[in-house]
Amino acid sequence: MSEALRGADNYLRKLQELRCPYLLNDNVGLHGPWFDSIEWLERIWVPQAVGMGLRYVAHVVQADSLSDTITTHFNGSPVGGFELQIFQRVAEAEAWLRHCQLQAAGVE
Repeated sequence: MSEALRGADNYLRKLQELRCPYLLNDNVGLHGPWFDSIEWLERIWVPQAVGMGLRYVAHVVQADSLSDTITTHFNGSPVGGFELQIFQRVAEAEAWLRHCQLQAAGVE
């Protein structure tokens, strides 16, 4: 859990520098429950990330998707300020993020 919080916090620091609206959250290599503070994500992390420009999150589930807290909590529900899509494969997530970039650029 503390590793997940550190990772989320590190991402916010990087986002503050880059101001990138796209995030690929790849959890394929994780096993078992890795994050149990959905309240912290919703109350603290999401508003900060959105305030720094995050708009699209492609979340790739871990192999044991039943342990993936994000998937079970947010699947199909809106997340305050950004669009969250859940994927089984990294390539699909990357394709979706590229599609979002093209839409934002007005290419489509």
